[in-house]
Amino acid sequence: MEFWDCNLNYGPQTSGEDLKCCGNIDELQNELERAGISGGLVIKTLKEAVLANNSLAEDIKNKQNLKGVWQILPSCTNEIASPYDLPKSMRQNNIAALTINPKAHRYLPRKFVIGDYLDMARERKIPVLLNTSRGITLEQIDDIMRDFPDLTVILTFDDCWPSDRFLRPFLDAYPNLYLDMTYMLTDSGLKDMIKYSDCSGRILFGSGFPICYMGAHILVIKHAEISEEDKRKIAGGNLKRLLEGANYD
Repeated sequence: MEFWDCNLNYGPQTSGEDLKCCGNIDELQNELERAGISGGLVIKTLKEAVLANNSLAEDIKNKQNLKGVWQILPSCTNEIASPYDLPKSMRQNNIAALTINPKAHRYLPRKFVIGDYLDMARERKIPVLLNTSRGITLEQIDDIMRDFPDLTVILTFDDCWPSDRFLRPFLDAYPNLYLDMTYMLTDSGLKDMIKYSDCSGRILFGSGFPICYMGAHILVIKHAEISEEDKRKIAGGNLKRLLEGANYD
């Protein structure tokens, strides 16, 4: 069983003194090897988006098992490449997905603000990570999905309590939405979710490292009462399929 993680983070702490920290890309690589994880999607946790994007690209240029996630900003400020030029730049810099942090970067996550980037991602099937720990609410994510129902989204819901009442409606409403299992630690949670909606092809292994431990979700998958085929999909097959299906040319 090969593990590919959809929620890896490294860089300086952004707030607080008690947050676990993975300071650089080599520390992250060492932790992946120790845990037996092949690779995954990685974000650099710098507050300034342009600096984070550029630094991430430099850090992972020789690490093919790590695929970067760039933060997008409104095109009206001309701070990052245009929607037309961005895919080529992503391909050249080993970047595989996009994300947003509208609260930290001070903009509204609306169609008229970032819709040009989201429409490009939709057309090219480039995954967009929407994480409620990064300045966006479930209500705002629903607004985005209503405007772009075919957008490939990886949803991370930052809540350790049972969340099926929040998440199952998203699975029902939006066929191109995938769930990051970082906070899905409910007893028999994977088994029950798959039984409900036959969604083993839409759940992705994510650790949330370094805030969370990599090994916790490896154990969840390995010991879940689901088929071996479903375990392989969730562990890494689903994420690899998403990345292989994206068009960066």
